[in-house]
Amino acid sequence: MTTRRLIGLVVLMVVLFASFSAVAADELATVHYGGQYYPGEFLLKAHPEFWDNYGLTVKHILFSSGSENNMALISGNVDINCGSDSKTVSLFSAIPDQALILATIQRGDRYSTIVRANSPYETWYDLKGKTVATRLGTGAEQVLLRYFDQVPDLSWDNFHWVNLKIEGMIAALQNGSIDAFTAWEPTPAIAESQSVGRVLRSYGDIALVPVCLHTTLKYAETHREEIVRFLAAQLDKVDMIQNNPEEAAELAAQAASAQGIQVSPDAFARVFKRVDVSLEFDENTLAAINDTAQFLYEKGKIDAIPEFRWDGSFLEEAKALRAQVENDD
Repeated sequence: MTTRRLIGLVVLMVVLFASFSAVAADELATVHYGGQYYPGEFLLKAHPEFWDNYGLTVKHILFSSGSENNMALISGNVDINCGSDSKTVSLFSAIPDQALILATIQRGDRYSTIVRANSPYETWYDLKGKTVATRLGTGAEQVLLRYFDQVPDLSWDNFHWVNLKIEGMIAALQNGSIDAFTAWEPTPAIAESQSVGRVLRSYGDIALVPVCLHTTLKYAETHREEIVRFLAAQLDKVDMIQNNPEEAAELAAQAASAQGIQVSPDAFARVFKRVDVSLEFDENTLAAINDTAQFLYEKGKIDAIPEFRWDGSFLEEAKALRAQVENDD
C-alpha cells in the first residue's frame, strides 16, 4: 500500500469515526435520574451545563425519601438513582439479581449531632437525661445506634427521644423544646450558618455511610454510553465543588430556593468542605456497605445480607471521556 493511499485510509477512518460519534450522541436516550435532597443534587439542578457538555439529556427527579427513589428504579420509572448505604442494602435485598452500583456521590461526615450554639454540652455524656431528636427509621437513627454500641456507659435509653421531621429540627432546637438533634446534611450546616447550633459530633469515623449511584444490569447492558457520559458530568460537578466551592455553593442555594427550600450559600459551602463528594467506589466503600448490612441484619431489619455488585469500568471510561473533552477544548 502506498503512503498516499495509507494516509487517505486513515483520514477516511477518522471521518467515519467522527460521523459515528456524532450520530451516537444524537441517538442517546434521555436519562431519567432519581436524585434526593442532597447538596450535590441541588448543584446538578442549577447547572444543566454539566449534562450539556456531554450531549446528554437528563430528567432529574428529586425524591423526598430513598424508599420512593428505590421503588422508582425497581419499577423502571428512573434509569439511575442514588441512595444511602441502608437504601443500597434495601435495593439489593429487593432485586438481588438486577441491581448494580456505579459509583458514590458522598460519604464520611454526612450525619452530625447539633446542640444550641450557647449550650454547655460537649459530649453525649453531657446530654444524658436530655430531650434529643432524630428522624426515626432513617440513616441518622442507624448511625446513632452504631455509635452507642461502640461507646461505654451510653445507650439509647439514656435519652428522651423525639421523632421529628427534618424540617422542624432547627426551630425546635432554637425554641428549647429539644436539647440536640441528629440529622443529615445540609440541616446541620444550616443550623450552624444561622448561628442556632454547633456540631457536637459527626460520625464519619463510626460509619462511612456512602451514598451510591445505582442502576440495573439491564440498563447498564443497553445504555453504556449514556452511563459513561452521565458519570463524566458527575465528575465535572465534583471538580467544581473541590476547586470552586463558592460558585458551587451559590448555584446550589439558587436551585434549593427554586424548590422552595431556603439554604444559604454559606451552609452549602460548609457541607462541601465537610463531606467527601468523590465518586470513587472501592473495597473500603464496599466493606462499609457490608458493615451496614450486617448491622441491619443483627437488628432484625433485614432477613439476610445480600451480595453487592459493582462495576468500576463505567467510571474509568468516564474519566477518559472527560480528559478527551478537556483536551479538545
